[in-house]
Amino acid sequence: MSGEPMVEYAERFFRLVESGDIAAVSALYHDDVTVWHNYDDIDQTKDENLATLGSLADRYDRFGYARPRHTALEDGFLRQHVIEVERNGRSASIPAILRVYVEDGRIRRIEEYFDRTKLNELLAA
Repeated sequence: MSGEPMVEYAERFFRLVESGDIAAVSALYHDDVTVWHNYDDIDQTKDENLATLGSLADRYDRFGYARPRHTALEDGFLRQHVIEVERNGRSASIPAILRVYVEDGRIRRIEEYFDRTKLNELLAA
């Protein structure tokens, strides 16, 4: 890391995601970053993931994270939070956990785990 403690790095990363600052998020990614999700078992590329993050404001009336907890690891961090979303007057709270690998001050890989059941119900309504 560039002197920034890992927990502060993690907090900054998720503030940028939540605020929709995709250019700043992109700067924290390695060019060959992969983002994997348990619910589809697919590795997203950098461009695919940035497109997903960039579309959050279009897909939800409200999107945010609640109750974040970070654990610094030797090669990155572990992040637990609750995804809070609202769409068309309906809301969902979805517990999630992410394992984030950081190399040379930039994110190399993210592995995200959450149950999409509540999100799918929200999107279907």
